[in-house]
Amino acid sequence: MNQLKLLISMVFISMLILSTNALATNQVVKLSIENMTCKMCDITVRKAIEKVDGVTEATVDYETKTAQVTFNPEKTTAMKIEEASTMAGYPAKLIKE
Repeated sequence: MNQLKLLISMVFISMLILSTNALATNQVVKLSIENMTCKMCDITVRKAIEKVDGVTEATVDYETKTAQVTFNPEKTTAMKIEEASTMAGYPAKLIKE
């Protein structure tokens, strides 16, 4: 009987933790991206950004040389996203709106 109570308690706590994480509010940032010279560049930048743990969506626009990134702030930061693009050869800077 005690084992059953322990199991139920553990399941309840696990569900509580999962539901709390699901409530985390994602953030959206816009970045200016340097050195993009062709349409393949935006694919390279997008893939580099998407590799960052916590990024849920990344859209890169070659024409405007910008990226819009949605991410979980509990897992990553805008600075880490900038670093990922920069390390791929495309320096990124946060656009303050």
